[in-house]
Amino acid sequence: MSGEPEPLVLKFGGASFVSPGAHRVIARHVVGRLAGRAAGQVPDRAADRVLAGNAGPRGGRPPARVVVVVSAVAGETDRLSVQMRAVSPDPDRELLAAALMTGEIVNVALMTAALRDAGLAAHALTAADTGFVGMGEPHHADLVEIDAAALEKAVEPGRVVVVPGGQAVGLDGRPVMLGRNSSDLSAIAAAAALGAPGCEIFSDSPGICTADPRLVPDARTLARIDYDTMMAMSRHGAKVLHHSAVAWAARHGVEIRCRSLLPDGRWHSVVGAADGSAGAGRGGVVVVHRTGAVWTGAAVRVRALREDPARLGPDVVVVDEAAPDGAAVEAAGRDAGVTHLVLADVLRDLTSDGLRRADLRLVTTMFPDGRLDLRLVPPSEVTAVARAQHRLVTGN
Repeated sequence: MSGEPEPLVLKFGGASFVSPGAHRVIARHVVGRLAGRAAGQVPDRAADRVLAGNAGPRGGRPPARVVVVVSAVAGETDRLSVQMRAVSPDPDRELLAAALMTGEIVNVALMTAALRDAGLAAHALTAADTGFVGMGEPHHADLVEIDAAALEKAVEPGRVVVVPGGQAVGLDGRPVMLGRNSSDLSAIAAAAALGAPGCEIFSDSPGICTADPRLVPDARTLARIDYDTMMAMSRHGAKVLHHSAVAWAARHGVEIRCRSLLPDGRWHSVVGAADGSAGAGRGGVVVVHRTGAVWTGAAVRVRALREDPARLGPDVVVVDEAAPDGAAVEAAGRDAGVTHLVLADVLRDLTSDGLRRADLRLVTTMFPDGRLDLRLVPPSEVTAVARAQHRLVTGN
């Protein structure tokens, strides 16, 4: 519609809801955004008009369409997982997904209630309302299709819809999870469906950094990073954004704008198309895969497993121990020696395939020229190795 503001897609991760009154803080932020205010500004008459009847911001323009994507409250998904496993140590994946998804479903209701109390016309959506279609295992499905018409129908000017992050509908019509930490993907999918140029991700992370600042105090925040670099970082363990979400963003031209938690809401990093400018995300970075399950075995066995991707699940990094200079590098057709697999899906058990679990962590150094150096190290050595590699690749 001519003159209509760009759709506003805001995603709030689990850490956004930890502080007392967090839902109300977010609701006030949404009121301000509908009134045309930036984060941190005091209420004004434009906000009063929004509260009075969801009128548009200054200048008489129609109000924006707003999507708020929420994750479960921090720690809730883990609590639900523990609760399920206390009943069944190895539950059916369909039941596990059904239990874990309640975290987002409850938070959608809480967020919608806070928005309504703030005077907004807010509506809670289910996975079926979004038009997101997933395929694969119910607790770790892939997003395969976005039915834009479904979300377009639900989102009207001046109306705020609240979406459960990381959920879609399977081909059989049942809800499925898009994996852990996949709420970003939901936000990007919503932006793509509505034709929004970007989406905003609010989290407790200081943007996209050259290393995890909790491990490397000298790490610096990258103001801008291109899609390809961000996807490579994610595949090797960076938790800020998932590579499947970034791939969808690249495909649909959706900028990912990383912001700090409210009430600060400061801009940190933007993930978008490569622009060739200095500091656009082609510098060196160090990534630690802190949660991946490392399995080790003979290269011939690993090669056989790699021919059956469904057996390994998504997000697998292959590391060859037989590397020059004692460094572990990504396998590239090596047939001999010991090979390691780093799996994002920690629930998979490869013991019956002749592999054994190793208590190691993957540290990946990405050089500005695109080279990767992969090292598997004991947990006790992760910090020292990450700091040394960061000094090597950045000079800091």
